[in-house]
Amino acid sequence: MSSTGEPKKAHSFFVHLSLSYFVVYAVCALLLYLVNNRVISESARAFDRDDIRSDSLEYAEMLRNNTPGSRLIEEVTSESLPASTIFAIRILDRDGHVLFAASQPKDLAFPISGERWQEPTSHLHPKDGWRRIYLPAYKRHLQLQSTRLPDGRVLQVAKSTEREQSQERLLFRTTLAFFLLASLFTLGNGLWLMALTMRPIRQISADMSKIIENGTCDAGLSPVSSRISELNTLGWFFNQMVRKNATLITAMKDTLDNVAHDFRTPLTRIRSAAEFALSAREPPVSREDLHRTLEDIIEDCDTARLQLQNLLDIRAMESGVIQLDMWRFDLKSTVAEVADLYTVLAEDKNIDLRTELPEREVPIDGDAAQLSQAVANLIDNAIKYTPRDGRVLVALADKHEHVLLTVTDSGIGIPEDEHTLVWQRLYRSGRARTEKGLGLGLSIVKAIIDAHGGTITLTSSPDWGTTFVVTLPACVKASGI
Repeated sequence: MSSTGEPKKAHSFFVHLSLSYFVVYAVCALLLYLVNNRVISESARAFDRDDIRSDSLEYAEMLRNNTPGSRLIEEVTSESLPASTIFAIRILDRDGHVLFAASQPKDLAFPISGERWQEPTSHLHPKDGWRRIYLPAYKRHLQLQSTRLPDGRVLQVAKSTEREQSQERLLFRTTLAFFLLASLFTLGNGLWLMALTMRPIRQISADMSKIIENGTCDAGLSPVSSRISELNTLGWFFNQMVRKNATLITAMKDTLDNVAHDFRTPLTRIRSAAEFALSAREPPVSREDLHRTLEDIIEDCDTARLQLQNLLDIRAMESGVIQLDMWRFDLKSTVAEVADLYTVLAEDKNIDLRTELPEREVPIDGDAAQLSQAVANLIDNAIKYTPRDGRVLVALADKHEHVLLTVTDSGIGIPEDEHTLVWQRLYRSGRARTEKGLGLGLSIVKAIIDAHGGTITLTSSPDWGTTFVVTLPACVKASGI
């Protein structure tokens, strides 16, 4: 925007492209024309010099044979030359005075002193050799050769043919015609490139306009097709970004619904308990009833606080403001304790929850509380999404340089196209929406594992179960996230 706050006037891509092509070509054509004009001019002048050299040798030979100067002038004057040719000859004495002269046209004058060829005016004695004189009246260059004779006289012969001007005019017309044709070609090329490049850009712009007008990413996107690979790639990334945003927006809506439901339930229970305690005046509420009511309120408050804390924790982990409490502990004992906590939940669904732990301790440097939460989330997901009579296996292996934690279930599985999405905050797989949740569990797990310098991968397919593999360094340096 300009300093006044008004947007600058923008032109289409076609205008910029065609104008840039035109300017580049115009500059190149001008330089080519100047070079060719120079070459042609020098070539024509060299041809004139050859004629003058030949005439000068002939006339000098005649004067050496004692041919009178007046006779030479008469012979030269009698020669028939084209009307467009500028020709002159004169003979100077030892003192530089003009003895005899003739020219075509007859009023030909030197621009230096303004003297006419026929006037016997004293002039500085010229030097032998070549001179080039420009005649403004004729807009021509005159080639002049001075030849000193043995008796001290000087023979001067000058000539300028129409050849240079005719070739320059031909070059100008040819260059102009070629420039016009090339300009048309440039215009056509600009139109072709505009059609080639602007079609996918306009398609993307139209899709963006639909999204802005509808206020949603659910509008159908047509695939971008172009002969330019970079534009194809740009269109593909744009469509993927829109689809990803649409998925995230849908997940956020579902999550907000789940959050609203999860908060409404404890808040309703809290309000009901409080109303019960206030309204139950006859008979008076016993101390035990009040105690149970307060316990229910505290439990519901903790449930609501846990939901909020999960949201805050994942945001804090991603932004890097939580410091890990690093110390050496036995990961084997932690995994065993967490698995034991879920034994009752597994028995309620008749799920076979088994653990395979090494005999010796598995010491590791890390935050025990955070890693316990990560293990708990993995086991909780495995039990939650495994049907009744299923199986869940939790295995731990010490590989010296790293530690492997594997959680395998026989549950509903995750489609392959959602493998990279399940790690995103608030995302919930379509098959997993039958269960309550906020879509934070796996994103929290990944944030914790990444903070410890480890990795987590999954292998899954629908109806065949899921396997999560966590790899942690055997010794992790203290670091914050």
